[in-house]
Amino acid sequence: MRPEIRQKRYRSGQREAVVLFAAIVSVTAVTSSATLAQQSLQGLESENQFQQAMAAVDAIKRRKKLQCVLSIANGTLCGCLSQNLPVDTYLRGYAAIASREGEYMQLSAASKAVVDRCVGDNR
Repeated sequence: MRPEIRQKRYRSGQREAVVLFAAIVSVTAVTSSATLAQQSLQGLESENQFQQAMAAVDAIKRRKKLQCVLSIANGTLCGCLSQNLPVDTYLRGYAAIASREGEYMQLSAASKAVVDRCVGDNR
């Protein structure tokens, strides 16, 4: 094969290799950015879900405080109880809880400690 033809094929092969390399880099970059975008979207979704859950918890605490205030008319004590008792602790008799009777006896040791502290701080 003549040297000129060989040199043309070599240059042509180099161009094809460069074009192929550029294509691979482009595909990789697009795939990586798509993956990052998806991860960012998932992060936003999970943060949105977290914010919604926190808003639900706050709403539960406000409702519990309102129920307590309507029951015993002590905003400070009710605020302490609603903020510090576990969210899944539902009390029907705030007056009995405040006087450490009835439903108080069925609370967990940790919840009793919260009630004792809130009542003690409120005196």
